Amino acid sequence: MELHIDVPWILQVAELAGAADPAPDDYGVPVAAVACHRAELLDTPVYDGPYARAAALVHVLGRCRWLERSNLAVAAATGVMYLEASGHPVHPTRDHALSLRDLLRDPTCTTARITALLRGWPTEG
Repeated sequence: MELHIDVPWILQVAELAGAADPAPDDYGVPVAAVACHRAELLDTPVYDGPYARAAALVHVLGRCRWLERSNLAVAAATGVMYLEASGHPVHPTRDHALSLRDLLRDPTCTTARITALLRGWPTEG
């Protein structure tokens, strides 16, 4: 199943996971995240599979500042909720979340590295 989400979906996740953050500072970031996870090159998906598409969302939302204080929490929640909606529920522990935070703060962070990290998250609670 190839799931594509939209900006209102991301804004809803931000509302749920955003720790009462005020309105986004930059609506272009969720717009870019949506475009990124849908990207195609010569009719071939750039990010193939739910983990790679979730990682593309997490990468853009987590690396680009668009919320006052909860970018990383919203990015992580978006990845988890995207995977769940795609039929691949994950149950990250606090340590998994901290590893994602550290990766997103690393200037060498890539979508491929996030994909590998997400694939390592437990699928059972």
